[in-house]
Amino acid sequence: MKIRTITTGIPLPFSPYQLQRAARFNAACQTYFEANGYEVQTTRVSCQIWDEARDIDTILTLESDAQALGIEFLNLGTILPEKRHTETHLARISDVIVESEMLFATVTLTTQSGGMASDIAENTADIIRQIARRTDAGYGNLRFAALMNCPPNTPFFPAAYWHDTRTNFSIGWQAIDLVQEAFTDAPNLEVGLQNLKTVMEAEGQKIVALAQTLAQEWGIKFVGIDASLAPMGDESIAYAMEQQLPGYFGERGTLTVAAGLTRTLQSLELPLCGYSGLMLPVLEDVGLGERSEAGYFNLDSLLLYSTVCGTGLDTIPIPGDASTSQIAAILTDVATLSIQLSKPLSVRLFPVPGCNADCLTEFDSPYLTNTTVMQI
Repeated sequence: MKIRTITTGIPLPFSPYQLQRAARFNAACQTYFEANGYEVQTTRVSCQIWDEARDIDTILTLESDAQALGIEFLNLGTILPEKRHTETHLARISDVIVESEMLFATVTLTTQSGGMASDIAENTADIIRQIARRTDAGYGNLRFAALMNCPPNTPFFPAAYWHDTRTNFSIGWQAIDLVQEAFTDAPNLEVGLQNLKTVMEAEGQKIVALAQTLAQEWGIKFVGIDASLAPMGDESIAYAMEQQLPGYFGERGTLTVAAGLTRTLQSLELPLCGYSGLMLPVLEDVGLGERSEAGYFNLDSLLLYSTVCGTGLDTIPIPGDASTSQIAAILTDVATLSIQLSKPLSVRLFPVPGCNADCLTEFDSPYLTNTTVMQI
């Protein structure tokens, strides 16, 4: 079982001491978990810089500072609506993404009062389009997303942002192999889900024990595990779910399995954080890419699954000529679901320059697979 990320959240990344301490702690975590038999794919740092007005050069210095310390992934946090500097931040965020290589950021489209910040949905859609036009094949949108009701301190990017009284850390696992193991040869879905709960709690308790040892040694708060299933490449959630489907992912029964998985994840007797739900990242999962290319599901299917699963619309390739209003409409549809269902969702779209619907993407990335562009 692989750990996808150990993410340390810090109050002020502009403090050299905090950034240095986070880098040292991440390195110690990776060494410790690997010594105890776990592969740690990444370590990351998250923060929340969007409370004050900051110029682009100041923000971009964080990248060089982080890289000098060996930090490979740094999340700047989320731009919240109805704040003093919201418009200023929105005007700068595409430049930050375009001019950096490892900085992540998000915009939140839901308000603390439970409403939708519809006034910034169109701005966010335009940011997505700008990043697509100004980065190779639109790849920069890997590091930008729109959030809806997402809690702080999740370890997964781009959604991660720090909010606490002090430095903390959380863990996100991959866990697709656990689903495959639990579902294979299970006589029915109910048995498969019970198998999954048993094996996840056993594995999770080991991870929590190791994390708590590190927390005590370093004096850094352990927030918990984001138990979301995080597919990557050939470790496909589509293939795993098909062990309990009568056909392929996207055909009848998919919604039921998705709901069962999310219900099981959220019932785990572990300290949970973040989404703790089912992720369906089309461009990160070979099986999802294959089923999408074959036409077994579409954008509407994913919206339906979002009502019962974890993250919303994640890494979805769309036509490069998608208009701002079309993208904004997708964002507000997901925000509406999030508000109506009182659940965290997010949207990460990839307008692919020069590609129309049914065109095959050509990403050259260790983090993305390729599939056909979806109709919107």
